[in-house]
Formats: sequence, structure tokens, C-alpha cells
Amino acid sequence: MLAHPADLDVLFKFASLASKTGDLEGAVSALERMLLINGDLPRVRLELGVLYYRLGSYEVARTYLDSALKSPNLPPDVRSRAEQFMTQVQNQQKSSQFSGEAFFGWRYQSNANLGPASANVQLFGQVANLSQNSLGSPDWGVVSTVQLRHRYDLGRQDNSAIETQLTAYANRQFTVQSGNVSLLDLISGPRFQVFNGIFEDVTLKPFGAFGAIWVNDTPYYPSYGAGLEESVLLSDRLRNTTTFVFRKHDNQNTWYLPTNVQLRGMEYSGNSNFQFQLSPMVSVYGIGSAQRFQAEQVQWQSYMLWGLGGGMSFKFADPVLKTGLAWTISLAVTEQWWTYDAPDPTVDPNTMRTQNDMIANVVLSVPFDDRTTFSLTGSRFTRAASLPNYAFENNSFMFGVSYRF
Repeated sequence: MLAHPADLDVLFKFASLASKTGDLEGAVSALERMLLINGDLPRVRLELGVLYYRLGSYEVARTYLDSALKSPNLPPDVRSRAEQFMTQVQNQQKSSQFSGEAFFGWRYQSNANLGPASANVQLFGQVANLSQNSLGSPDWGVVSTVQLRHRYDLGRQDNSAIETQLTAYANRQFTVQSGNVSLLDLISGPRFQVFNGIFEDVTLKPFGAFGAIWVNDTPYYPSYGAGLEESVLLSDRLRNTTTFVFRKHDNQNTWYLPTNVQLRGMEYSGNSNFQFQLSPMVSVYGIGSAQRFQAEQVQWQSYMLWGLGGGMSFKFADPVLKTGLAWTISLAVTEQWWTYDAPDPTVDPNTMRTQNDMIANVVLSVPFDDRTTFSLTGSRFTRAASLPNYAFENNSFMFGVSYRF
């Protein structure tokens, strides 16, 4: 391209390759150069509209799509695609914007109930033997998640809006029913810029938080609370997002969890995530977290949790399907350290409970189109603990399809 800067075929091939590898800005630059050489290229205007839409620059996308639709003798396939993206741009520019994503998949776990590896555990400070049913058991299951997002633009110069997000999760094990978990979580609040004129990409979002969790199809706890999220663009390629949340866990006893009320209390948590774009194809992140849980009734259920993690995502050109959309491999590793306030007398009155978790994930994402993605996930979760009751290992494999709308 540098050797032949006015060659339209070379420019278009470069733009195509750049788009496939995730370098959307490079593709935009090449296509805009083509229009400087020849302005009568409606297909190029369409592709520019699509790229700006993917970059989130909806007004610029609308301009290019509109000019493509006004071109005489527009091929039917180009017109159809331009009209499709014009509809999506118009939806994004509405004051009330709704979007979401759904996932459905199958998962195998080597330890679906997260049971201890050894039958020898502690009970009242003495060695006790668990039954075979209480040990870790392998199982297959189905997993589904739905995330719904709504944004209401308040129509102000600072781009302030009310953002709401509802997350639902459920898994159903084929054999180990105690591994069934369901979750609902709702977060809603206004997002606004902190400064005008300078540091415009610094936003705050105070929010209310409500949720509920079920285990083995019985209530574990409902929760409610509030929090604050801060997001700031530190450089062209580095962003930080920091969140503080407090929630009340209102646990009640059930037939399945007869001492569940001991886990009632307040949770205070914070985490800070730094994301850095090394290149159009590679991004990395690091995250630190802290959580304090204060139980209302028993001191041995109160704990402090610290966490550190990091990961990377690598995009590469579609080697098989020829969709023009980049595939992604993501790697993530997290370490967590738990320290409880006091020994649990029903387990071992002389041993303080501590835990160390290591969680590793690798994900391959294969987009079929702009909305549908197939993914393969491999995970390993190991927990070392001062008490054998809580130590376990779990290896899992999951595959499924997600759909954005």
C-alpha cells in the first residue's frame, strides 16, 4: 500500500485485511483515502458506515450510509445491507436504547458439586468420614445466561444517561442436582461526566443493586444495596474502571440449608480494572479486588477476601468461515485469598479457616456474523484450604452459542 498509495485495489485489500484482524481504524483510513481518489464508490461508503457503526460513531456512520443509499444504480445487495445498518444506527441514536445478549451452552465439570477430594474431613475438631455422595462428582449440565441493557439519554451536553442492566443466569445439572444455581441481578443508575471541557472521558455512575440467588432450586439469599462506578480514559489505549458496592445478604433457613441464617450479613466490595490496547489485535488487562463480609450472628462466617488477576485477548483473521470477522482467543488467571475472623466450632474450634483460590480460563470465540458467536471455554478452579472440608479441584469444559440483539 505504501508503494502504491493510489491503487484502489491495493487500498481495498488492505482495508479488508485490517478489518478482519480488528484494526478498524486502519481500515477506515484506507477506505477514506479511496474516496479521496474516487468519490463515486457507494460500496466503499457502505463499508465506512459499517466500520464507524462498529466503532460507536453513529452520526458519522449515518452520514456514510445515507450517501451510499442516495447513489444511483445501487446494487440490490449493497442497498439491503446499507438499509439494515441504517436501521441499527437509528436505533442507537434514540433516547431510549435497548440491547442485550443471550447464551446457551453445555458444560462438563469434573467436580460439579465442588465437593472435597478426600473423605477425611474435620467435625468438632475430630476426623470424620464423608459418604461417597458428598465427595466431588463429575457431571454434565446446561448453562444459560441473558443480559438485558437499557440506556435512556437525558439529552444533555455531557452525554448523561440512565443505565439499567439485568443479568439472569441458570445452570441445570443432569445428575448432581445440588450443583444447580440460578441468579438474578439488577443494577440501575445515572451515568454522567465529571468535568466539562477537560477530562471529558471521566464518568461516574451511582447505582442501586438488587439480586437473588438460588441453590438446588431453593432460596440462598436475596440482596440489596448500592454502589459507585468510575470510568476514566487514562490514554488513547488505557482505560480504568473502578467499582465500589455494598449489599445486604438476607439469608433465611430452608429445608436444604437449615443453618443458612448464619450467612446473613453485609458485603462490602471494591475492584479496579485496567485495560490496555497493545495493538489492534492484542489487549491486556489487570484487576485487583477486595471484599469484606460481616456476618450478623456468628463471627466464624465473617471474612476478608483479596484478589488479583489478569489476562489478554488476541484477535486473528478468520481462518475457516471467511466471514470477515476476527476470531478471538482470551486467557485469564485470578488468584484469591480468604481469611475468616474466627474458627468454626462445628468444624474445628482450634483451626482458623483460610483459603487460596486459583482460577484459570481460556476461551475461543468464533463469530458467525455480527450478532452470533460460538465459543469454547476451558477452565480450572483449585482451592487450597487450612481445613480439608473446603479444599477441592474442578476442571470444566463448555461450548455454546451467544446472540446479541
